[in-house]
Amino acid sequence: MAHSPLRQAVPASALVSLLALACNNPPPVTIPDPPQVTVNLEETSTVGRSVKLSISTSGCDQVQRLELFNDTTFIKQVPYGGNPTPVELAHTELSYALGLAVPLSLNARVTCADGRTNVSQGQVATFFPVEEVVEPPNANSQVVPDYFVVDGSGNSVSFIGCAMDGARPYLYRVDKNNPNTPQRVEINFPCDATTLITDRKPAGTGTRWVWTPGRGLLSLDANFKVLYSANGAVENLVVAADGNAFLYNVTGLYLVTPKGQVRWSREYTGAANPLPGRPAGDPVHITSGTQAGKVFVPLREEHTETVNLRVVVLDYATTDPNGKQLAQYEIDELNPIQAAWTAFNDTGTVMYLGTQQQGSATVRACAFGANLPACVASNPQSRLWISDPIPGALAALIPYASNNRLAVITSNQFWFMDVTRKSLTEGRIINKDQQPLTPTGALVGRFAQPGKGDAFFMFNSAPGVPNPYPVEIVATDKAEQGLLYRYQIPGGLSLYGAVDDAGTLWMRAGRKLVKPFSLEQYRQMR
Repeated sequence: MAHSPLRQAVPASALVSLLALACNNPPPVTIPDPPQVTVNLEETSTVGRSVKLSISTSGCDQVQRLELFNDTTFIKQVPYGGNPTPVELAHTELSYALGLAVPLSLNARVTCADGRTNVSQGQVATFFPVEEVVEPPNANSQVVPDYFVVDGSGNSVSFIGCAMDGARPYLYRVDKNNPNTPQRVEINFPCDATTLITDRKPAGTGTRWVWTPGRGLLSLDANFKVLYSANGAVENLVVAADGNAFLYNVTGLYLVTPKGQVRWSREYTGAANPLPGRPAGDPVHITSGTQAGKVFVPLREEHTETVNLRVVVLDYATTDPNGKQLAQYEIDELNPIQAAWTAFNDTGTVMYLGTQQQGSATVRACAFGANLPACVASNPQSRLWISDPIPGALAALIPYASNNRLAVITSNQFWFMDVTRKSLTEGRIINKDQQPLTPTGALVGRFAQPGKGDAFFMFNSAPGVPNPYPVEIVATDKAEQGLLYRYQIPGGLSLYGAVDDAGTLWMRAGRKLVKPFSLEQYRQMR
């Protein structure tokens, strides 16, 4: 009978081989290494319309998926575009729930076609989104001078500032739509970080004044033409509503036209009718209300043990070359070492007086009218209100928001008061949660810029440095809503901003010029 194949004899050598195989472990399974992925930022701090970066991968025969995250929050899936893959994040693709210009931790996850995956280390980036960016023509230049003012509004804006070209000072006007060919005119006095350019008065069509304290001044018309220039030790310059300038120097107060004609002057000593004191604040030209046509001049007269603070009222339109005094108000008697700051509302009916005490300051509102006595506690018809103590060393009082708000600026705290007459909160701090806005860390306030409506901007710089450039902007759209955003530019760079004729902020960020979004848009982003 035939044998079944399954029953056939197996050679002895084959049995030995099979037994040996059965007694050894199988070879180990090879597990491929995980893929690698890295994120590379074009800039670690970006002021612009988008964040630009690239994603590099290795270890995938084929990339199935690339994803981008902010920490653990998914941002978007990125189409693989080679190695590296360029990525541009639009401002609309990011969440600002934690705030504007707060640090991001951008990381990527790669998934290979065989299912392997890995996540990169996070790259810290700061992004301040803006509406428009004007780049400099080359890496060694910047679009506008360090400090500038803005002419016009909308798309028809230009920027005026001064800068040195070697040893020669120039004024520049840069057209936003043609930034590579600015106009310039050489000036007769040095331009430095103390040089100031005033607002144009009358607004939109009038004169600007440019001056460097103690060195010189000039007037500039709306066509960028110098009307008058002089070298001299001007201590302060304030522009009247019609474009004339009040000049303080060592001898007195002068009203000077844009063409250099002295309309009238009031000297401190030696004149028939000298000013009864030295400047205690800026003179103010009133153009509306019952005080129209008057000039309010705050003065301090120093004695051995006291300082008399007063306000002299002058006739703006007088033809008397020695000026014409209309009234004099005795405000208070201060300690000789006590600092004081003044500001006026637009109708000249109220003066705000800030006085420094040990570690804090107070602000009071003083009424102006016929025969009112000193602005002290015993005269409530003169002293309308006085604030609670405000911490810090007072640096400025700035009326804004159609004179309904008063910014009280100390070196490192920014307070806001309601000064609307007869309001329930008149004379009170209205900061959110009664907390000040503050610079970051050891920074201090350098420039203040009221904006449109209730908007207010502060530019902050390092302390203890003569005339330092700002490195941080702090913004609020309304004091009661607190901080809207802050942005600090990275080391070695600086920033600055000014508003155009419509109240829109333009900002120099390092070498480039940007137009931030409106504060309403930033509020919606958050």
